[in-house]
Parts: sequence; structure tokens; C-alpha cells
Amino acid sequence: MKVRIVLSANLHELVNAVSLVIQVPDGYTVRDLIIKLGELNPEIPKILLRGDEISENYIVIVNGRDIHWLRGLLTNLNDGDEVLIAPKAFIS
Repeated sequence: MKVRIVLSANLHELVNAVSLVIQVPDGYTVRDLIIKLGELNPEIPKILLRGDEISENYIVIVNGRDIHWLRGLLTNLNDGDEVLIAPKAFIS
């Protein structure tokens, strides 16, 4: 399945792209996606992950919904989903 990722602020600088479309297997979660982004730049998971939580400085939105109100990092992704990852300060 294909997922579109939109990265803002310092994150897009780490991969030299504002948005990416990547192929991932069925059953992928937001956490899996962040770890996969580490293949493009190993700093990304270090910045975004704090154990089993997303860093308090960042927000992840899947199809317009904050993952905080879904299943957090365990939120399942589906074909065609759009995932926005940004610093909280950038969104507010």
C-alpha cells in the first residue's frame, strides 16, 4: 500500500523533501512508518520517538486526525493515507 508523508520544518530538511510517497506493507503503524523514515535519515526516529510515545515537541496527524486521539504510535495506516509530521509549534 502507498502512504503519503508530509514533513515540515526541520524534518523536511533531513530528507530534502516536503512530501514523500512510500510503499509499505499492510498492517503498518505510525511507529513502523517513523522507523522506516530512519532509512532516509537515522536522526528522524531519534527526534520523533520517546520510547512508546511521540516526542512531546511533535505532532502526527493521519488524514486530519491527531494520533493522540486515535491509537497513538499504534495507529494503523491504510492505502492512500496522508500523514503529516510537524513540530507542535509549527501547527499552533
